[in-house]
Amino acid sequence: MDPDAIARRARRHGWTVEFNADPGVILRRRLWQLEITFVGDAPSIALVSGPEGRDVGRPVNLRSINTLIRSRPDEIAQRVAEAILGEPSARTEDSGS
Repeated sequence: MDPDAIARRARRHGWTVEFNADPGVILRRRLWQLEITFVGDAPSIALVSGPEGRDVGRPVNLRSINTLIRSRPDEIAQRVAEAILGEPSARTEDSGS
């Protein structure tokens, strides 16, 4: 999804949008910030920062961008916790062995 499409979707869900020269998009909602950097039209890095310095610049799974954008304000913290890379998943999957 290209930067303009992400910006349109984010605005529909109540985020403020700022474009930067990286190229990238910075989305802000309440005390949360989601910074997305692109290579061409594809997101390459997404970093989240939360209230009171929580999760400052933590990388998130790129597949989680839409979920984060669509989150209600009261759900953002939970969705961020699920999206942060390197954190244990909220659910475990049986490997079948």
